[in-house]
Amino acid sequence: MERDLRVPRVLAMTQETCETMPRWVRFWNWAGPLFGIAWVLAPTISFFAGEDPSAWQIVLVVPLIVVFSALFLDVVMTQRPVPAPVLGMLAISVGLTLGVSDTFAFLFIWPASAASARLSGLTSGKALTAITALAAGTIALTDPDGALFWGVTSLVFGTGALWLLIGGLMRANAELREARAELAEKAVADERLRFARDLHDILGHDLSLIALKAELAGKLLPDRVDAAAGEVGQIRDLTRSALAQVREAVDGYRRPSLGSELAGAKVALEAAGIELRVQGPDGPIDPDVESVLAWAVREGATNAIRHSGAKHAEITVRDGTLEIADDGRGAPPVRPGGNGLTGLRERVQSIGGTVEAGVGPSGGFRLTVRVPAA
Repeated sequence: MERDLRVPRVLAMTQETCETMPRWVRFWNWAGPLFGIAWVLAPTISFFAGEDPSAWQIVLVVPLIVVFSALFLDVVMTQRPVPAPVLGMLAISVGLTLGVSDTFAFLFIWPASAASARLSGLTSGKALTAITALAAGTIALTDPDGALFWGVTSLVFGTGALWLLIGGLMRANAELREARAELAEKAVADERLRFARDLHDILGHDLSLIALKAELAGKLLPDRVDAAAGEVGQIRDLTRSALAQVREAVDGYRRPSLGSELAGAKVALEAAGIELRVQGPDGPIDPDVESVLAWAVREGATNAIRHSGAKHAEITVRDGTLEIADDGRGAPPVRPGGNGLTGLRERVQSIGGTVEAGVGPSGGFRLTVRVPAA
């Protein structure tokens, strides 16, 4: 399958569609580019404050800075190709630096950062080198021996190099998220295949035997009624046995596993930016108890992702007690009607256990499930 790797919007690849994305990531997706645009005003303000601009310079600078800002946002917040807006920013940087004031040489920092973040591999390195060389050549025409030459050149290269590294890390993180999603899809497909194979193994032999005995019973009638009745009785027994096996298989298929739920919770929480520490059980657990604890892990992980805003969480399973704690905002809203914590409490009470949910000793939310020890 061809991969379409995506990165967060701050690198302009796409808006993150995961509803469980941490709030600080959603905030930075918008605030980061806007913060960068705010700094575009710095050389403009410095120019107007430090010099006495003429009317034509004001008329030229203001719309060009607006266009420059729009091109920067186009690079970092859309998926459109990089070269055109970056070249536009470079043209404005060169024009304002040579035609108006060398203060605008600082504008080269933005196209260098945007190109380094958006592009990947050798392309980003080549683009950063070319933009740095263009900035150095432009400043050399206006102030070849001054401190501005070395200061701006080093800032352009240093900031671009920093975003080159950040861009690589964020692309790697996006690739990891996609790999996790693919693994989850593969696990679901494998489980479906296993269930289909199990049903075939369970029913294939019994149904074939039932068909043979039904055919034999038909041949025995009406001459050998007693023998036919015996075959019909065996058909009945085989049918009941097959039905029991199907129910057992379906029950096992629907019953969640504590181990799989702990692993799934770790993947889901880490994908949502919540660091999870797990202390699993020391020994085997009764299947009915394990099923309830697995549901508790699922509910606790869902609450942490949706409601907590936490950065760290911990799941501990020992001596018939499961505890899920995080450092988020506190208890999630309780919804009536058998959903969420209400539904979990009913499951736990069905096996003689108890549920405690609320604010933990150090803040955040803590869910404690106590069940009869196996």
